[in-house]
Amino acid sequence: MNGQVRATTDWTYRGFQTVILENELLRVVILPGLGAKIWQITYKPADKDLLWQHPRIRPRPVPFGASYDDHFFGGWDELFPNDIPETLNGEPEPDHGEIWSLPWEYEVRRTAEEAEVRLWVETPVSACRMEKRIRLRAGEAKLRFRHRLTNLGRGGLPYLWKLHAAVKADANGRIDADAASAYIEDFGPPRTGRTKMGYAWPFAEGADGAVHDMRRCLPDTAGINEFQYLTELRSGWCAYTDTASGIGLGLAFDKDVFRSCWLFATYGGWRNLQTVILEPCTGYPISVNEGVGAGTHRTLPGGGTLETEVVAVVYEGLRAVTSIDRDGTVKGESDT
Repeated sequence: MNGQVRATTDWTYRGFQTVILENELLRVVILPGLGAKIWQITYKPADKDLLWQHPRIRPRPVPFGASYDDHFFGGWDELFPNDIPETLNGEPEPDHGEIWSLPWEYEVRRTAEEAEVRLWVETPVSACRMEKRIRLRAGEAKLRFRHRLTNLGRGGLPYLWKLHAAVKADANGRIDADAASAYIEDFGPPRTGRTKMGYAWPFAEGADGAVHDMRRCLPDTAGINEFQYLTELRSGWCAYTDTASGIGLGLAFDKDVFRSCWLFATYGGWRNLQTVILEPCTGYPISVNEGVGAGTHRTLPGGGTLETEVVAVVYEGLRAVTSIDRDGTVKGESDT
């Protein structure tokens, strides 16, 4: 299929309808019925899957309001308008928000040069509409997203919105981002041996005085969990690179929209799992109400709309990333 791109809806996966976007470089599997989850991104020249999938549980229908962690199948979710369960505008919001468990509507179109799926959902509690277009062009190892978030209500809505891309990780992994500062949340144990600490990304001093390069991933035998926020973004991108193969996944975004990048990593420490999650987010910390009070989370006005574009790019031949521009062009250090 050289020079061609296609979009198909001919297949199901464990009872879920799939939308598959494919060109000569990428094969992308989307599950509209499960929060519009991107289940698989495969880099075809190397037959390499970039996204992590839970080794012990598989996708199944999820009731609205269910525990996210107990249904964390892997892949790439989106979370809105909250993370931890909390009350926003007098309404209790479910764990990790409303949109990850809901079925989304969708429509597919294709030309000779581009395939696109448009997905949308309306939230039952916060009265918002989330829309996204995912496009794959011929000859590109890039997914191009255009998002539109609309508050259908009359009053302002305090919120967070974040991407939640779980990648396959091991001791050969490296995380890069253009951030000045980071903060390790109260979750762990992290490699530093202490939490609730800020530091200048990427080097954090441990409780024993040792300096840790937080870009370097750990083996699953480490028994480590790390949850942190990267802040003071100089530019909007983050990336995970498998230094053994030189192949990685990068996200490029508008840093005025996604003003922080959360990183969750479990190196065998949380439920014996091994993954890194790249999470560009509109604010921090984990509590929306706390962030609104601190000025680090925003409120979407009644009738207000937020639009933005994101590019996800698969690259090869690198051992570290130094920049990704808004069109998804990656620069870095070669692995040769």
